[in-house]
Amino acid sequence: MLKLIIKGIGGEGAKTAIEILSKAANIEGKYFLAYPEFGPERSGTPINAYFKMDEKLIRDRSPIKIADIILVLNDKLDRIDFELKKGGILIINTIEHKKYNYLNVKSISKIPNVAMLGALIKVTGILKKESIEKVLPKEFLSQFNEGYKQVVVK
Repeated sequence: MLKLIIKGIGGEGAKTAIEILSKAANIEGKYFLAYPEFGPERSGTPINAYFKMDEKLIRDRSPIKIADIILVLNDKLDRIDFELKKGGILIINTIEHKKYNYLNVKSISKIPNVAMLGALIKVTGILKKESIEKVLPKEFLSQFNEGYKQVVVK
C-alpha cells in the first residue's frame, strides 16, 4: 500500500490536492483513502492530508505514521521528514534543497498545491499524468505542467 502525506498550511490546498489525487486514482481503478487532519479550521494553521492507495481494498483508516512519500507545500514547516520511511521520497516547495527533491513554486503560482502535484507525479509516477490532467480544471493545467517540468530531482 502506498502511503502519502501532504504537509502544508491551511489555505495552500493540501486538502484539495488529495481530492484531485482521489479522482485520478478512481479513474485508474485504484482503491484509495484520502482525509485531512488539522487543528482549528482556518487559514494559516498546519495541516496534514493523508492519501493511501492500493490495488486491493484498504481497511486501515488510521493516520499515517510512516509515509512512503511526503509532499511539503511550505518550507516554513518544522520536522518535515520525521514521518518519512527510510528510502522514502520527499518533495519540498523551496528555492533550493541539498537533500530532497524540490520545486520553487513561487515562479509558477501563489497557491502551491497543483504545481506540487506536477512535481509529485514526475518524481514518483504514482498515478498517470493523463489521469491528473483529466480531473484538473483547465485553468490549472499550466501550473500542473510547469511543476512537472521544473521539479529538481535529487
